[in-house]
Amino acid sequence: MENKVVQEGNVELKFEDNKIYVSGNIDCQNPRYFMEPFFSEIHEHMINSKLKKIVIDITALKFLNSSGIRELVDWVMKLDTIPDDQKYAITFLCNPEYLWQESSIATIVFLNSDFVNKEEVYS
Repeated sequence: MENKVVQEGNVELKFEDNKIYVSGNIDCQNPRYFMEPFFSEIHEHMINSKLKKIVIDITALKFLNSSGIRELVDWVMKLDTIPDDQKYAITFLCNPEYLWQESSIATIVFLNSDFVNKEEVYS
């Protein structure tokens, strides 16, 4: 899969060198229309390429509303629908300056702690 960039309003989703970067503010009413296709494509790429880990850097994501969190949850929950030999690890890189990341990402990690974790990145 080549590098991919999705820009919607003041949000950017970027896949580059097998790493995802999310920046801006996801505060629109229905982020599903741009987030779901992006993360579905990443999911398929991970399975088809037999890759075992991916990093999602959200250190520049200032805000993510509940609808956006739901899209990340849906992506993580897809891991439960595939055979163990196709599963891959997801690491969220978080910015401790954005307090919402601590609670929201901790909850997402809790949903699938065998394959999802988070790391804080201090600037």
